[in-house]
This record gives sequence, C-alpha cells and structure tokens, in this order.
Amino acid sequence: MTDRTVVCISANPGLDRQLRLSALVPGEVNRASRAVALPGGKAAHVALSTHALGVRAVWIGFLGGPIGEQCGSELSRLGVEAIAIRTKSSTRVNLELIEDSGRITEVLEPGGSPDASEQSEMLRTLADGLRSQWKGALVVISGSLPWGLDPSFYVSLIDLAHSAGSAVFVDTSGEALRASIRAKPEFVKPNRRELESMLGKKLTDVRAAKDAAKQLLLKGSRSSAVTLGPDGIVWSEESGPVWFAKPPQLKAVSSVGSGDATLAGFACAALNGWRGEQALRFATACGAANCLAEFEGRISASDVESLIPQIHIEAV
Repeated sequence: MTDRTVVCISANPGLDRQLRLSALVPGEVNRASRAVALPGGKAAHVALSTHALGVRAVWIGFLGGPIGEQCGSELSRLGVEAIAIRTKSSTRVNLELIEDSGRITEVLEPGGSPDASEQSEMLRTLADGLRSQWKGALVVISGSLPWGLDPSFYVSLIDLAHSAGSAVFVDTSGEALRASIRAKPEFVKPNRRELESMLGKKLTDVRAAKDAAKQLLLKGSRSSAVTLGPDGIVWSEESGPVWFAKPPQLKAVSSVGSGDATLAGFACAALNGWRGEQALRFATACGAANCLAEFEGRISASDVESLIPQIHIEAV
C-alpha cells in the first residue's frame, strides 16, 4: 500500500459502549455477558480501517472531558494519530446492544455543540496540517453533526481542503449531506436509507440505486457510491460505466462499521490510483472484512485479500 495519508474528520465522536447479551427484553432487567468501551463515530472506524490497510491514518475530532480523553487515548493505542480539539462539552457515550441472534440495537446520545472558538481551532488545525505534515493527504469527513452545528461547517472543511489541494470524501446524511454535495467533494457515500431520505423515494433495486447515484453527480459530487448493506454497492464515477458489486454471504460477527470500512477502502484505492472495477472490488472486500472483525474498523488485511476474488462485479 501507499505511504500517503488519510485525514479523518469527526465533528461528533463518541465512546461506544458495546454490550453483548443473549436477548434484549424491553421493559425488563437485561444482564450483559460482556461490556467493551471502544472509540466511536464513523470517522474513528474509517481511521482504524485505514491503519489496518497499511496507510497512515490521522484523526481530528472534538473531544471533551474524561470520556473524550479515553476516546483519544484508545485511538492512539490502536495506531491512529489522534488529534483532539478540546471542547467544554463532554464527549457523548453511545450504547450498542448486540444479541446472540446477531440483532443490534443502538442508542446514540446527542453530541455537545462545539463553540465558535473550538470550531475555528479545528479549521486551523486542518489548514496547518495540510500545508505541512499532511500535504497531499486525502481528507475524509464522516459522521453526523452535533446538535447546533450548522451544515455549513462541513462546507468550510471541504473548501479549506480543496484550497490546500486535497481531495475530499464525505459520508454523512440529512442537511449536512445536501450542503456537502453542493461544495463538490470528490466522492460521497450515503447508504440506502440516507439517500432515500434525501431524495424522498425508495431505492427498491440496483437500477434505482444507479439512478440515485447519478443524481448525486448532477448535484455536485464528482463520484458517488450507494451502499445497500448485504445487497451490495453501486458506484458511479465521474466518467465511465456505473458499477455494481455484490459481496459474498458471510456469517457476520457484526455489520456495524462496514460502511466505514468500505469508505476507507475507497480512500486507499484512490491514493493508489485505482479506478473502476479494481477500486470497487477492493472497497467492497474491506466492508465485507469488517463483518468478520471482532470490533468495528479492526479489519484484517489478510481477510481483505482473501475476499477480493469473491466479490462479484458488473457494469449496470
């Protein structure tokens, strides 16, 4: 793999408290068989997957209080260069309830809103880094915005990265996705549910997902991928055919974070200059490898390599 850098931006990180239990019974006392605290938020999963693929991963996020300290320290321990933008508000904690059946229930706290000076510090940190030690890095902006933070904040990050000569990949939803697309990022990756919400219509099959991916290009993005869970991925490049990838059926440990691992795969493929079928096959294998990992983002490069030949690719 390349020795270049992926800079992952997290406006709304959290500490994920993962609980495993035989079955969740609402309204009753539920006892977990295992509890693990993990650095959370989509950008953390992208950074961890990027690191696992042998590419330098830098993570920049708003972190506050003891929970924020724990989140940043754990990312660093796992090999990610974690840069904290300290906030007065404490970092959120999210609950991930995993049943023996494989069903997953998530309870996500709202994130505290960073104030104007904290927002400016993130922009300054990114600008300084892209002019010096991260020059030429690919910037990935992923995850939701915390309460009170205007979608224009993502636009500011995209414009700043572009002015430094960096390509930008985006994975978010709602108004943040709409605003980000207008800023013309190189790549966006909504999932089916996020894109259905944005477009106001159901994506019932691959053909509908293809048309939706094309719409994202018309709205401003230079390429787009629509993740359909176990049904596969539709990818539309700026030119050339629209591609569809179907992963193999796997006995998943957990599917949480698979879209983030897929995004990391697309980012690393772009750094290597891969396009078309090669890039999509690699990114899809990364998402599938996450299903085999014990924790989200902790993919195995050997799993990715073994899965690559099992990915079905076709032009649509």
